[in-house]
Amino acid sequence: MLKSFKKTTPLLGCATLLLASSIAQAQVTGFSEDFESLSAASESELPDGNSSLADSGWEVTGNGFYQNSDGTIGDYHYWYGAWNPAPNKYQGGAFSSVTSGEDTKDLSGTQYLNIYNDYDNAAHVNGIPGANYGFVDTIFAKRFTITAADIGKTVTFSFDAKRENVDPDTFGIDQSYAVGNGCQYVCTAGAFIRTQSGGDRTNDVPADMTSISQSDWTSHTITLDLTNPDLEGQELQIGFATLASHEDKTGVYYDNIVVTAGEAEEPESANVPIPTIALLGFGALLAWSGMTSIRKRLS
Repeated sequence: MLKSFKKTTPLLGCATLLLASSIAQAQVTGFSEDFESLSAASESELPDGNSSLADSGWEVTGNGFYQNSDGTIGDYHYWYGAWNPAPNKYQGGAFSSVTSGEDTKDLSGTQYLNIYNDYDNAAHVNGIPGANYGFVDTIFAKRFTITAADIGKTVTFSFDAKRENVDPDTFGIDQSYAVGNGCQYVCTAGAFIRTQSGGDRTNDVPADMTSISQSDWTSHTITLDLTNPDLEGQELQIGFATLASHEDKTGVYYDNIVVTAGEAEEPESANVPIPTIALLGFGALLAWSGMTSIRKRLS
């Protein structure tokens, strides 16, 4: 049986109910992205930005949560109601942009992905009825429908990541938008592979990026085996998430994304060689059988 994560606490300390939509890509396929061929967010394209992330198949959505009087995460409140094309807007207030300005890993390019919370959500400023503020859980992902041909595959999600460089003011206080910087309440960021069936999350493999380096790119890999036949028809989601309130910072840079969906490896025991002593014993048995046959013919 698949484990259900419906309205529990799966990724980054936040309960999430994320409904599937009918527009997920058919069948699970691999892809890679280093963001060098995409159009970076440009000030000249304001106010709308450009569609390069959306054109590459990235989508966004989110969930709202009440905030308790002590600042902790409260009850689940709402889902955004749809998946939308991922934005790519210069100094945008929501979700994502392709940007540059810091060294990439091994100086292999100039552009990378910037992921952050949805600060355009009024919950950050005006709060939600019944609470002073609301927590916003944002999701940036590619989605696939798991088919019968995908059962038995292993999905591997590899990427490089870092938080924004420290940007000290005259007092030495970091003014960067890196997740966790000056956080007042709960602010987290991470990557994930998930499977979803209606309102139930049936698998969730997270990687927490909240405290990674602000100076060096680090490499990360997470995997999920699609071995359970009950996964057929469910939705596979691969991407990044953030959680924050009170306009707390959540920025993380990502680059060199590689997703593969290959056949699961055979168990090692299937190819274990027969021990030499066993071969010798088998050979002796054949020799004894042959000698017995010869004696019968001579008698």
